[in-house]
Amino acid sequence: MRQYVLVMLMVLLASPAWATEAGTVVLSLGKNVAQLPDQQARTLKRKSPIFSQDIVTTGAKGQLQLKFTDGSRLSLRSATQFKVEEYKFDDSDPEKGKSIYRLLKGGMRTITGAISDANVDQYKVNTPIATIGVRGTHYELFFCDKACAKSGQSEYGLYGHVLEGTIFIASGDEVHDIVAGTHFFLGGDNRLQISQQSFVRASSPQATEELIKSEMPAMQVKPTPEFDQRRVPAPNPSPNPTGGPNY
Repeated sequence: MRQYVLVMLMVLLASPAWATEAGTVVLSLGKNVAQLPDQQARTLKRKSPIFSQDIVTTGAKGQLQLKFTDGSRLSLRSATQFKVEEYKFDDSDPEKGKSIYRLLKGGMRTITGAISDANVDQYKVNTPIATIGVRGTHYELFFCDKACAKSGQSEYGLYGHVLEGTIFIASGDEVHDIVAGTHFFLGGDNRLQISQQSFVRASSPQATEELIKSEMPAMQVKPTPEFDQRRVPAPNPSPNPTGGPNY
């Protein structure tokens, strides 16, 4: 216990005064790190703090689960980069909270918390090709960047699946609602596709077949039972999702 307290004090003293603690690590498997601007990378273990402006990177075989101070939960798959761009929360005044994240590459799964429950306009996830907002939800994303596409893992673009609630995806001047039970794919041509089935894309028919067998890459995020302790009730989905063709 004494050693843990000393480690925590060292981390806090090494962190800039402006770095607000946003959450803690619930589970860390493999080699995972977090890094603040102009600071050394920190190895992440269970109970390690996560700060506003941290860039969190999971290793090639890594998996990470985080719990934020507003009660939201986030699970990151391997080879993922995720940034906590801006975060503030006071449980006595949740409407003034703010959580802005950025998925740079890789996959994530999340259940939103008190910040989005109090004010959905104060929550967003930016990606290189679109911005995600929510209306109280449980969803997952996978962004395949150019390196991912070149490796044949999948086609370049943003993949998503809404498990509960509703999200909206903004790309360019267009905003589309994605309801529970729906998958989507936004490619480099900025064309949004919506389906009840997972989208999988690869560099060849053989590679695509392998992806189909293993499901969409984002499905490789496998939260522990603890992740789902906070469930978000799903609203009644509209019969026809807006914003794109159904396939």
